[in-house]
Amino acid sequence: MTRTVTDLAILLDAMVGYDAEDPVTSAGVGHIPVSYTQSLDKDGLKGKRIGILRESQGVYSEPDSDDYREITRVLDRSVEELKAAGAIIVDPVVIPNLKELLAKRPGSFFGSEETFKVYMGRNKNPIYRTRDEALRSPDFAKTVRSANLRWTRVPDPAQHYEFLKAREKLMFSYLKVMADHQLDAIAHKAVEHSPTLIRDGVNPPFVEQKGAPHINTYLVFVPTIVVPAGFTAQNLPAGLCFLGRPYDDANLIKYAYAYEQATRYRRAPRLRS
Repeated sequence: MTRTVTDLAILLDAMVGYDAEDPVTSAGVGHIPVSYTQSLDKDGLKGKRIGILRESQGVYSEPDSDDYREITRVLDRSVEELKAAGAIIVDPVVIPNLKELLAKRPGSFFGSEETFKVYMGRNKNPIYRTRDEALRSPDFAKTVRSANLRWTRVPDPAQHYEFLKAREKLMFSYLKVMADHQLDAIAHKAVEHSPTLIRDGVNPPFVEQKGAPHINTYLVFVPTIVVPAGFTAQNLPAGLCFLGRPYDDANLIKYAYAYEQATRYRRAPRLRS
């Protein structure tokens, strides 16, 4: 989460790498460029094949609503902007059984007590020393509902196994679509509805993350990047999301930077004293 794609590239240069305490990072060895800033090319979209994923996949999305259609209008404008930036558009692309496979996700959870201790153990003076201690904190009740569920949910091993099978199937379906259409990336709505207010997320009926897709967290090794895509008719922000092949982060930065520079949609926040 950065102000610009340039900031992101600089930040990744400092963050990315192998961590012996996090074995999954070993899979990225050999895929890291000398510098991600080398991808900051304003002509980076020229001749690139971008597939447009239009199927609704967001949490609690309402495809028949006016708000959903307004975000679709923003996406349509983004497609034209991608063309103007030199991209070759394949519209639409369809990932077989996308919703069915995404539905196999059991719901995220924070992890085991041991995971908590390892995480908090990095701090010499942790605020909470055990998971239960954190759950008993008065602050915990103030978290949004999805975060609350993530900490209290008990994973079901059988359900988790079905999820792992579905994730592998979706990964290869996704890669096959990219190969069949010779795509460099896939683009879709960053969120399928306009932003909701914080008060709606912490009070009944707990409306938060409405329209947020989760294919990017489902396919754990697939890089994704979101850039501003302008504003709705109600002057609310919308974004365009790029998905790439596993470990293709450098190229995604290139495409996102080219779109960002071609559109210049970002508005600096107005700070209040």
